[in-house]
Amino acid sequence: MSHRIHFLIFTGLLLMFCSCRKENRFEWQVNQRHMEVSLNKESDSLYVIHLNTDQPSHSVWKLPYPVYQFDYGDVTGDRMPEIIVGVIKPTRFDPKPDKRLFIYRIADEAYIRPLWLGSRVAQPLEDFRVIREHTPVLIRTVERERSGKFLIAEYAWRGFGLDFKEYLKRETEEKEHAGLSVQVRMPSSDTIRMSFRKKNILKVSLFSIV
Repeated sequence: MSHRIHFLIFTGLLLMFCSCRKENRFEWQVNQRHMEVSLNKESDSLYVIHLNTDQPSHSVWKLPYPVYQFDYGDVTGDRMPEIIVGVIKPTRFDPKPDKRLFIYRIADEAYIRPLWLGSRVAQPLEDFRVIREHTPVLIRTVERERSGKFLIAEYAWRGFGLDFKEYLKRETEEKEHAGLSVQVRMPSSDTIRMSFRKKNILKVSLFSIV
């Protein structure tokens, strides 16, 4: 009996460990080229995005800020996904470190390049989710109202940046009401990997469900 209990405990711990280490990935094949994007944590305030392909080229982009979210989506509608990163940093006009939203594109199928480094959205950003069910994707945000409550808004790409689309809710009490009940969260592991496959970029396993 005791052996069975020990076995069940061991199995449970093993499943917990495996689920914590499960990597988030999606695949894309472009012109016979396979791509893989990874985010490496060098320290609490330094993250590095790596882009690897099956060609000799290798691209990196350093983020000298804490990262609170890492996601993807075809923001511009060109069938190549962009890398969407939530960082915590000050700006020239807002010296207090706060949550920001950065978007990076994959240029020439080989290089990471900034697409949009927005200092903020309409109100201070609390969290965001990429709505991949819509093409091009929408960015759904939770933002802090002046009252201390929260609003839910959606943004779409237009020309040179994110353009406000609509408010879904105003003056809501809890962030969970924002439609972000399923969110991408930074895992405890130091490396997150994603790989791209062109046909279906809507399937993704989330880091966690909260």
